[in-house]
Amino acid sequence: MKRGNVLLFSILLMLFFTTDFFAQVIYSEDFESGTANAGWYYYPNPSTGLPEETVVAAPMTNAPSALTGGGNFLGYLQDSDGSFTGSATALNGAVSLANYSIEADVYCYVNEPLSAYTGLVVYADTTLKDFYKLRADFDASDRINFSGRKSDPNTFLPLFNKDFKGVDNPGLFPTVSGWHKMKIEVRNTSANETSFWCYFDGQLLAGCPIIDTTSTRNTSGSFGLYAFQQSSGGIPGYFDNIVVEELPTILYSEDFESGTANAGWYYYPNPSTGLPEETVVAAPMTNAPSALTGGGNFLGYLQDSDGSFTGSATALNGAVSLANYSIEADVYCYVNEPLSAYTGLVVYADTTLKDFYKLRADFDASDRINFSGRKSDPNTFLPLFNKDFKGVDNPGLFPTVSGWHKMKIEVRNTSANETSFWCYFDGQLLAGCPIIDTTSTRNTSGSFGLYAFQQSSGGIPGYFDNIVIKQLQSTTSVDDKYVFNVPEEFYLAQNYPNPFNPSTNIIYNIKEAGNVSLIIYDILGERVKTLVSQFQSPGQYSVSWNGLNNAGNQVRSGIYIYSLQTNNAVISKKMLMLK
Repeated sequence: MKRGNVLLFSILLMLFFTTDFFAQVIYSEDFESGTANAGWYYYPNPSTGLPEETVVAAPMTNAPSALTGGGNFLGYLQDSDGSFTGSATALNGAVSLANYSIEADVYCYVNEPLSAYTGLVVYADTTLKDFYKLRADFDASDRINFSGRKSDPNTFLPLFNKDFKGVDNPGLFPTVSGWHKMKIEVRNTSANETSFWCYFDGQLLAGCPIIDTTSTRNTSGSFGLYAFQQSSGGIPGYFDNIVVEELPTILYSEDFESGTANAGWYYYPNPSTGLPEETVVAAPMTNAPSALTGGGNFLGYLQDSDGSFTGSATALNGAVSLANYSIEADVYCYVNEPLSAYTGLVVYADTTLKDFYKLRADFDASDRINFSGRKSDPNTFLPLFNKDFKGVDNPGLFPTVSGWHKMKIEVRNTSANETSFWCYFDGQLLAGCPIIDTTSTRNTSGSFGLYAFQQSSGGIPGYFDNIVIKQLQSTTSVDDKYVFNVPEEFYLAQNYPNPFNPSTNIIYNIKEAGNVSLIIYDILGERVKTLVSQFQSPGQYSVSWNGLNNAGNQVRSGIYIYSLQTNNAVISKKMLMLK
């Protein structure tokens, strides 16, 4: 390594070990040290109490096929001595852990004999002799099974059990053995419920969340890995890129499956007349132009059916004091519908201030997703706060036919003078985010909601499902993750999203003109990617990284350091890439 790089890397290491930017990441492991973390422990045979196998690091070449970008090592788990009827469970983390997610690359077997399963574990407690496991079972059953360990003594079936069938998740399950991403989110959603969201290759499995209301359920526990085959030696379980994260609090969720909308929904009144307008109601899924896959029997329906608000309908929920949250929902989006037809989501709504922010899909000739406040300039009639996300800036993302899509807004008060927004469509952060409102009249809290509009006598039907509101961490100082738009400062923001896959965004601010470099290094201090190397004027800049190195190759999962350097200053931070 060159001498200049040694000095720079010394600075990077100091920052790396003295700064915490991963408060939400509880644990991560990619086995690249060649040794498994010492925290792993075995799940004992409950009949004998004797120790069983736990996970160890092994060469990637041991797996039937290598994980792309997985490095040189993986985690290996097997009941090789057959002492636990082919079952092996490796655990890690405190038994007191609650409300977290575990995600990992898992080698999944297809049509392997003798019931071969691999998967993940949550809420394990060896004292209670119980845990929950998500396991892939791709033989004639064509299912992913989620179940507890305890069984009914009469039927030998698990007391808590759910099969996710291939027929209910069309095109998702593999037909040949290979590596796949599995994930479980577990939350104690009430004093009497523990709820689970299960994912395969990034897709939420149809039928989630599943809820355990049994009196014997676990409400906390370790996380882990699972491998089973009903044979004398079990089957090898191969795992990599394990990440366990703390989960944000869910403030509200609704899927309308009760057949009635939550009583908390209220209307946004016509600001000209003060008269009530429509709010959301539950309706049969068959009312929608097409059914949402896995959406159940009911959805949310919203329309200005009497035309009293020029075709606009806005349904709100939650306290006006709510701040720093996200709203996510499945939204039916129209393409090339006449008379400016929009559907979307709302944040920071305040009927007293007669204002809210809305993210709305407008897929006609405009080919855009628009984000704007409601208040307009009286001279131009244009919104005081407005941003168009164009299709040309988000290639391949916007649909060409009407259908269901996932929309999401994250809103945070990022300083005393700023409200910042991150907008997503089908899980992808829209180019140009975050967008920041610095107007003195901006809202700094408010209800969440749904939005449907068409400039017609009866509006257009808005169809919504699977609404989830999550509490987000507020960020109000330069030491926090998301701090932007401070022109008088030289600074480097934490990349977003983080952890990330496949791409992430980096925002930085240049105080004075000069030569600027933004470079990504690996943990060994080797240069991975030069993102910026040029003369720049003072101002704020945004750059994205797609996970490719300077040679154009995909980098492997792990921790990277990115460094912003000018003629007389340097700032470095770390990021985590997952696969």
